[in-house]
Amino acid sequence: MRKFFPILMLAFVSLFTYSCDNNDDEVQYVDNDTYSGVLEITRSFQYNSSTQQHFINQSLTSYGMLDSDMVLVYRLKAVSGTNDIWEQIPKTIYLSNGNEIDYDFDFTKNDVQIYLSGTYDVTTTPAYYNNQTFRIVLVPAGFLNKGTAPKVDYSDYNAVIKYYNIDDSKVVKIK
Repeated sequence: MRKFFPILMLAFVSLFTYSCDNNDDEVQYVDNDTYSGVLEITRSFQYNSSTQQHFINQSLTSYGMLDSDMVLVYRLKAVSGTNDIWEQIPKTIYLSNGNEIDYDFDFTKNDVQIYLSGTYDVTTTPAYYNNQTFRIVLVPAGFLNKGTAPKVDYSDYNAVIKYYNIDDSKVVKIK
């Protein structure tokens, strides 16, 4: 009986040690000192003849972005029933005739610039040039101070919104 009691105690302690694990697979990040949210713009691209670039520019100065904050951009690819389908850019779209269209962007704390280029004259395909809808997601960079990147699939708009606890019903629509 004396040999059995220590083994029983070890099993009992191991059971409680295992059941008290607090490692959660999904952690939502909340940053209280930076604005996070979503801006939606619907615009046609403009052409800058000096740089020979098609672009859309959106100011961010009224949103209090910090130098360390991050911007993600998604393009409305399609609508399925009542669901919008967003694709992250940069994105290359391969057309059936062998041509390619590229969406890309860059940003500062003051603005976002979305670019369109292609292997042909992109103005000949107005479905990719005119009245394009983009969502600009403003992401607080406080998680970078933690030393580890968050576990979120940035290519999935809905996963990003959920992870950063952004109310998708409060998207700021800018004309």
